[in-house]
Amino acid sequence: MKSLQVLTPHMECIYNCPFCISKTHEHNNKFIDNYTNNYNYWKNNLINTIKNNSDLGYIVITGTNEPMQSKECVKDIINIVRNTNPNIQIEIQTHFYKENKIYQELDVVAYSIPYYNLIKNIKPCGKINRYVILLTDTFNNYTLEDIINILPKNVTQLTFKVLQKSNGVNKKVDNYIEKHQILKEKLDKLKEDIMLYKGNISIRLDENCMDTYNRYKIFREDGNVYDDWE
Repeated sequence: MKSLQVLTPHMECIYNCPFCISKTHEHNNKFIDNYTNNYNYWKNNLINTIKNNSDLGYIVITGTNEPMQSKECVKDIINIVRNTNPNIQIEIQTHFYKENKIYQELDVVAYSIPYYNLIKNIKPCGKINRYVILLTDTFNNYTLEDIINILPKNVTQLTFKVLQKSNGVNKKVDNYIEKHQILKEKLDKLKEDIMLYKGNISIRLDENCMDTYNRYKIFREDGNVYDDWE
């Protein structure tokens, strides 16, 4: 296991994005919150997971809602990882664009950006800043070059993510994505431009972010490790 996604406790999200992938699971994110209810169990399991996986080199703090809603949990995860294996890199995936001291304690701050006009609202402040572009139709009128040209200089990583439907689990999400996903011809052009790009920013396209196979495992708020999101 080279990468582990560590989830903060589930709660109602302050952003409630209409395409949110966490709304597409049949289990509806109903897991026991042992971070709150049985902290020692949760903590010891996280420590043991880190110790028992010598190849673990990367941890991503995320959640089924905005992880920065649980700042104390984020701090605890950082402290546990640093004290258990300081060689592991830690990233947070967030929609929270305001500057925060927590970001300085991380290796990577990955800002999720679903709409083009939000790019200008971010003041990136991490050691390494990644912009994660969620490919809604607001990006239909912009090229890769357009996006790169408005990025702050301290953004060195750029990831484009294709919106993920629920395969019928959540029709509301599926309908939104059907209407508001990037056009196929625009996506094809973006793929071509990424392949041809020779600049200094690290760029990748993720067409199925929920595919865990040979990529990562998931440490949920119940203190257990899962092979996939379902």
